[in-house]
Amino acid sequence: MQKIAQRTERATRNAAGKLAKARQHQKNAESWERYQGLVRTQRAAAQNVRDARKNRREDWEAGALAPRRDAGEQRETYGATSMYNLHAPELEPRKQPKWMHISEGDRVVVMRGREKGKIGVVDDVSKERGTVRIKGINVVDVIVPEWMNKEDNTTGIVQSTAKPMPLADVKLVYPLPDPETGIPRDVIIDRLLHVNYYYDKNKREWTDGDRLIPGTNTLIPWPEKAEPQYEDHEDDTLRITVEEQTFRPFLLHPPMPLSVIDELRNKYSKFRTRHDWEFIEQKELEDAKVEQRKELAKGMRTPLQELADVRKKQKEEADRELTEEQLARIGEVVAAERARATGAIQRMGQ
Repeated sequence: MQKIAQRTERATRNAAGKLAKARQHQKNAESWERYQGLVRTQRAAAQNVRDARKNRREDWEAGALAPRRDAGEQRETYGATSMYNLHAPELEPRKQPKWMHISEGDRVVVMRGREKGKIGVVDDVSKERGTVRIKGINVVDVIVPEWMNKEDNTTGIVQSTAKPMPLADVKLVYPLPDPETGIPRDVIIDRLLHVNYYYDKNKREWTDGDRLIPGTNTLIPWPEKAEPQYEDHEDDTLRITVEEQTFRPFLLHPPMPLSVIDELRNKYSKFRTRHDWEFIEQKELEDAKVEQRKELAKGMRTPLQELADVRKKQKEEADRELTEEQLARIGEVVAAERARATGAIQRMGQ
């Protein structure tokens, strides 16, 4: 039985090592994909800038003979961006914001870019990318592939949509009462603190907590989230059927037969830790026979084994502690030797 337990432990340890390597490999692959996405986005942005500068130089040199660039193959897609460059690449986990102080439904103001000064409502928030999308702000034309039109049952090569913006480019706007008049007015909040949050063990996640303005006792509430609307269909299962209790456990017999373990895991699996009583009894008898042979082998002594036992006993006797009688006898001998030495010195001095 010990061999089976050791085999199971060894197999579990090897499987855990392989799983750890696979997870590390997957982590490295995700990091590589994030880096490639960042490089692709930067290259596309740099290429767009180079093309724009080149076209501007050509148009200035040609003057009235400047060609129309929104013609031919680019008649419908001129000035539009690729769908793959719409979203920012995912950030590394260590570079992602610890918490998002802006949520869906918040009013924010744009602090940088061509839409600077505009106020809008947040439509989507991405913590992995560190971006927010605002309704009707930073709208760009996107080239929609044909396969996407087929999946969404839409038409049109170009569609307009709001492009996500970095979280650092927006600030929260919230109405606070004026200290002098008491009338609420929109205030741009530069920084917020995350307070009153805790880890919910039941849901296994961190709660939202509250947003606090530093230096004050003002809490900024989170926007109310609309409850999802579900549509009923004819083939849906009724709630009364779901809540009906169909199993009642009893103490007289187990809820599952003992043979169910063979269905859940292979009977001869090396990872198996539960076995039948007959199998356990058989293995215990085999272990007992092995122990009996070992005891029998101890009775068959060789001269070398007997010599080793004698030396072991001698070593134990040499290493054992002295008794009080032996210590007293040694003390008497030491005192007598000291007195004799003292007497000899005195005689030599006379």
